Amino acid sequence: MQRYIQQLIEDLEEAAKNPPASPFIEPPPHLDNNPVEAELALVPFKPIAEWTGIDAKVFPDMINVSRDEADRVNHSILQLLESLQIEVVDIPKDFPPELLYDVLINHWDEPVQYLPSSGFDLELCTGDPMTCPYGDYCNCGTWNDITDEEEIPGKSSRNLTDDEIPF
Repeated sequence: MQRYIQQLIEDLEEAAKNPPASPFIEPPPHLDNNPVEAELALVPFKPIAEWTGIDAKVFPDMINVSRDEADRVNHSILQLLESLQIEVVDIPKDFPPELLYDVLINHWDEPVQYLPSSGFDLELCTGDPMTCPYGDYCNCGTWNDITDEEEIPGKSSRNLTDDEIPF
């Protein structure tokens, strides 16, 4: 498996060195002066696999990958995504590499935009602790856990009368 992982890392690094050409878009007249907005509005969403030319099937199941191998592949995947101006913005701090590997390869067919001018923020958290790929490492369910006695940011802790405006 070591040789296979090394070859996979080399393929990821090669793809990172050779990102796809900027998608050709012909902006409508009202967006001629703002190419970033035109790019955002007109570049299609495609799976990461399609933008990179690396099929999700090439990634071995986590059960066959050591923690060190997962960490090395993760690093190469994140470098490849960076070369595409794609940033996974919600990876929890101290998330184990073997779990991150699993999350990244399970979302390899996630549709994203290749936006060389502005970049793309990829969020994998679903906002629901029951379905979030980060599991117990994510804090996506914290708003549901606030009790009535805890103050919610932006909410006044004093009771208002009917004729008071809350702002």
